[in-house]
Amino acid sequence: MKQSKRSIQPISCEEALSRVFDFIDDHLRGKARIELEHHLETCRHCFDRVEFERLLKSRLRKLNVNVHSQKVRKRVETLLDQF
Repeated sequence: MKQSKRSIQPISCEEALSRVFDFIDDHLRGKARIELEHHLETCRHCFDRVEFERLLKSRLRKLNVNVHSQKVRKRVETLLDQF
């Protein structure tokens, strides 16, 4: 059953960004996914971040970098935080 946009609870940018990797990896389901998708429809900053993460992951994959490695993920997150 699909939720109407009125029944979707807004989430903060912090909450949205905490779900980004699960969303990109298609591991986010149900209410959490719906809330994030709604947030991305209304927040350009978070939408841009998701698109950046998708592009980055795609390019790393082409370079044969293990994007699931905790070490790589931590390094990327550190670099993004500094950006």
